[in-house]
Amino acid sequence: MPDDLEKKTPSTVSLKSHSVLLAETRCVSRTLVMLARNEVTMPTGNLGRTIRFADGTASQIYRETATGPTRADDLVLLAVRFRLRFIGMSRFWHFAFRVESLLNTVLFAAHRGFHTKLWLTDRETGFYRGIYEWRGRDAAFEYLETLRVVLTPWAQTGSFAYEVVEGVSREDYVDGCVPAGWNATWCLPVRSRDHPDTGLCLRPLSSPLRTGH
Repeated sequence: MPDDLEKKTPSTVSLKSHSVLLAETRCVSRTLVMLARNEVTMPTGNLGRTIRFADGTASQIYRETATGPTRADDLVLLAVRFRLRFIGMSRFWHFAFRVESLLNTVLFAAHRGFHTKLWLTDRETGFYRGIYEWRGRDAAFEYLETLRVVLTPWAQTGSFAYEVVEGVSREDYVDGCVPAGWNATWCLPVRSRDHPDTGLCLRPLSSPLRTGH
């Protein structure tokens, strides 16, 4: 995403914040309806799995959120990373955040195009990662703009990063099979001790499209 998106005038920032507030208000109300209808689930199959990355860090999946079935060829992969400001490496406050973050489900589950999210924590570095599946590239970037505004007060300056990739499934991604030429090591999975049968599997995919920051 272009760097100039972060260079806003006060009036532009105010307009963007207002738009995000409206979008999040609609998302909360719609998510509550979805929850009442049991349309949002929390699968447990990946809980506790550790994913190791090419930059030498590792993150553990502590939650998964999913909505209804969708066509695999409609999905775009979105990887996000950030570190919280204020709480440092306090075990207590990170535990509190992981518990409280369940409430944040209402801030994304009903956004246009959302399908699944893996929630990951890195207790060595304090970074949190989100691995999402979105229906369509435009919907993924629409959410990214909202997430950037929402995280700004809470994330350490410079800690927010993302990658958007078309042409790779979430299953391939967590197993290390990603488009060739991937340079963002913070979100490039490699072989893990928990899953020794998988590993770095860089391979060409059909017309992959990547955009990152």
